[in-house]
Amino acid sequence: MLRKIFLSLACVGSLYASKVDIYALDVVKNQDIINAKNNVVVVSNLYLITADEAKFNETTKDLELFGDVNILRGQKERVQSSYAKINLKDNSTNFKNLFFSNNDLEVWMQCHQADLNDKFIITENSVVSSCNVENPDWEIRFNKGKLNKENNFLHLYNAKLYVKNTPVMYLPYFGFSVDTKRKSGLLIPQVVLKQSEGLYYNQPIYYVINDSVDIQFEPQIRTKRGYGLYSTLRFIDTPNSQGEISGGIFGEKTSYQKEENLKNKEHYGIEIKYSSEALLKSLLSDEFQEGLWVDITYLNDVDYMNLSSRASTEASLVTSKINYFLSDDDNYYGVYAKYYIDTSKISNKDTMQEYPSFQYHRYLNSFFDNYIQYSLDATFHRYYRHTGIYAKTLDFNLPLIYHTSFLDDFLNFTFTERIYANFVDYSNTNIKNQEHLFRNSHNFSLYTDLSKPYKNFYHTIYLGANYFLPGAKSGKITENFVSIENEPEQFNFSIFQYFYSALGKKKLYHNLKAKYFVDDEKFGGFDNTIEYFYNDYISFRNEAEYSGIDYRFDKIFSEVLFGYGEWNFSLNHAYRIYENEKYNFLGTKAQYDINANYQIFGGLWFDLGKDPQKWEVGYTYQRKCWNYSLMYRKDVSPKLTSGGISAKDQSGVYFIFNFYPLGGVAYDFSLEESEKAI
Repeated sequence: MLRKIFLSLACVGSLYASKVDIYALDVVKNQDIINAKNNVVVVSNLYLITADEAKFNETTKDLELFGDVNILRGQKERVQSSYAKINLKDNSTNFKNLFFSNNDLEVWMQCHQADLNDKFIITENSVVSSCNVENPDWEIRFNKGKLNKENNFLHLYNAKLYVKNTPVMYLPYFGFSVDTKRKSGLLIPQVVLKQSEGLYYNQPIYYVINDSVDIQFEPQIRTKRGYGLYSTLRFIDTPNSQGEISGGIFGEKTSYQKEENLKNKEHYGIEIKYSSEALLKSLLSDEFQEGLWVDITYLNDVDYMNLSSRASTEASLVTSKINYFLSDDDNYYGVYAKYYIDTSKISNKDTMQEYPSFQYHRYLNSFFDNYIQYSLDATFHRYYRHTGIYAKTLDFNLPLIYHTSFLDDFLNFTFTERIYANFVDYSNTNIKNQEHLFRNSHNFSLYTDLSKPYKNFYHTIYLGANYFLPGAKSGKITENFVSIENEPEQFNFSIFQYFYSALGKKKLYHNLKAKYFVDDEKFGGFDNTIEYFYNDYISFRNEAEYSGIDYRFDKIFSEVLFGYGEWNFSLNHAYRIYENEKYNFLGTKAQYDINANYQIFGGLWFDLGKDPQKWEVGYTYQRKCWNYSLMYRKDVSPKLTSGGISAKDQSGVYFIFNFYPLGGVAYDFSLEESEKAI
């Protein structure tokens, strides 16, 4: 934040202007010297100055200000001084006993003397802080500060960090760039101590190639595990496109590889991301829009991601995508490709890939004087894999929509006739060559949207009923990797409603969707969401999904939030069945503000029927200009590695402190760490 402070000070140093006006109650001119006293006001297009006395030399263009000098620059910056000298010819300024503050940065600076010219800003005996001016909690004092305005590099000499009146850090010299432009150099390192991996040290090195290209190297060491190097190249090649290329490699120590049963001794990969909004647009008319998105990842195993400082993953399937679209007011054209790497497999020869895919979509249009609306969607997919059957598919989807209303728009009716056609051409099989499927469906919708004010509340409601009837069908498609929508005959009902208080505050939200399958004469299930705001302090939310086919709830989520005065409390429960796996979690978190400075908090999250997955307890001390937190945390979470899926159990003490707005430091000391296979 010192960077921002001196940047703002540089703005204050630019007090000169092409024209200034001086006003005062008493003005006397003696040859080339103009003396002004009593309510002196100096006005320019950049600043407003008030002072007890002012002198202006018409020959040297020196403007001297005496007494209580106040300089206002905009609504954010303020300078107070006992003496200021501004030369309007050579752009130099001198201050005595300067005090500077910036409302946006919420920082202030005091210095005994400050000299500003075209090349340098020099301050002597300075103090900077964001705390109260009187008896600040912390401050930085330095004997001399020098900012080179040509290269925007700041030099601080004999800088000391004080907490109250106690020095806690001393730097005889400290220099850094305050330029808003990117500069090459070392970035903030990452240092973590772990029992399983030893000392982890990552030192990012940032290098600016030119205004449009930079590269970042991240060498890392894990003393018990191995060494690695990751790098990222970022570039802007046109005003409408940009991208980055990342890659890296990490080498395991033989002892660690054997101990953790890792598949590979080396983990490597490459990632390419690129986006463009004007690839072919310059060759077309202005009504076209286009977009290109490239997101490609190649890796030999998932530990390439886990060991990178950028991201980690718990998913075994890594997806690469290339998407491109071009559209105008009536038509949409798309080209897509997907490539999958399943890191849980030894070989991906039987993993189904999708490239290329093409899509044409005709936006909603009408004929017969808008009585009938239509759109068209046509797609081509090429599925491919080295081992096993694969295919090319061509799909058509044509909906025809009729809409009308009754009873003065009280009731709305929509009928949709949808026609489908699917063609499949198989490869790498002797059993079948081609398959096709022709279908149509009928969809009848009746709905109303109402609102009404009452004496104590306001109510809005949407009620809709839908009947879906499959039509004729010819042919069949037997492979499950070919995606085919196959909805049975069914009734659907939906309701959305809101209740508002007389003051316009939301009190209740409710959404219910239910379905009934006609052929099976079976209730298909429902989705229900309700949110109730009891008052300004208490709210409740519940989401539920019930499957009438499986006679079970697939999802239940409930949450209670309470916030009153010094207390904030949340209690939530999440139940989910996904891919035949059951997840059942209960979590709670509480926070109590003891006073304006102290806050204690704690949380506990259970995987019901098992040990706690995570819990933490701690406290925070908060002041306007600094804070710190101390907590103890235990965390058990699954992690996918090249050796399989394991449960990582880690507990530790976390200490975080921050001096606003300079920044802070976080310490993570793992007291205990273990992993076990799941």
